[in-house]
Amino acid sequence: MSATPNHKKKKKPLIPWISAHHKLVVVNEQTYVEEKSWRLSPLNVALVSSSITLGIILLTVLVIRFSPLNYLMSSGNNNIADSGVRKELKQLLLQMDSLKMDMENNQAQTESIKQLANAEFEYEKDVEKPKSGGSTETGQKASVQGVPEQSDATKSVVESAEMERELGSLIQSIFLEDEDRLDKESFVPPVKGVVSDSFAPSRAHYGTDLVAPKGSVVQAVRAGTVIMSSWSADTGHMIGVQHSNNLISWYKHNSARLKKTGDRVKAGEAVAIIGNSGEMSSGPHLHFELWYNGQPIDAQNYIEF
Repeated sequence: MSATPNHKKKKKPLIPWISAHHKLVVVNEQTYVEEKSWRLSPLNVALVSSSITLGIILLTVLVIRFSPLNYLMSSGNNNIADSGVRKELKQLLLQMDSLKMDMENNQAQTESIKQLANAEFEYEKDVEKPKSGGSTETGQKASVQGVPEQSDATKSVVESAEMERELGSLIQSIFLEDEDRLDKESFVPPVKGVVSDSFAPSRAHYGTDLVAPKGSVVQAVRAGTVIMSSWSADTGHMIGVQHSNNLISWYKHNSARLKKTGDRVKAGEAVAIIGNSGEMSSGPHLHFELWYNGQPIDAQNYIEF
């Protein structure tokens, strides 16, 4: 008897094509030389394709969720789905309407003011001219009758302007008379030094700058009461003294203050020490100001420094 060989039977996979391997080769078209190759299987290709697809889907969802596209794609409202945004838009529209009304009211008020400010006298068209044989008085009366009377508002403006001019002239005459009297009174120099900068209102320099040795004593020019003893960033340590006859003297840029607010001082009494304090100071000196009736005056006209 002949022996029959036992051949083992290979198990076939359930889905043969899933585990089948293939080779992807990149060949040079001219030389036919293999440049690159990959071993692939349907299972690997399916896994990679699924991963890429899921990644694209996830990225798309995130972009839509966290971008303005969410408002456009929300169901139930083709314009803006968020009620909070609609409420804000409504409030903005109301504010715009109120601002528009305010602008119209302001414009109307401005026009009224312009009409009042630019008011002119209107002459009647049919003015009777005096006859050639009439007297001069008759002609003047006729021409005056042709001009209408001023309105109450115009009269009030004219009268106010005239009163202001008269009051200004009166104040100026009184101020000049008082300044003449002030010229005769004696003052004590605030410090023994040299004038480095004079009174110049045109460049907003309302005092006299005096240079003196370091540690020099600053004196009150007249007897009075200290109304201010303080420090500021611009003028540093400063002292203000109220004198009689509505006169005030100021001492600025000091290194130290020797008097406090409310102290009474005599003429020539020490009130501060000369220094260089304050941002507006360019060196050790005393900035001295003299104010009379609320106006700065040139101290060099009254004090011999």
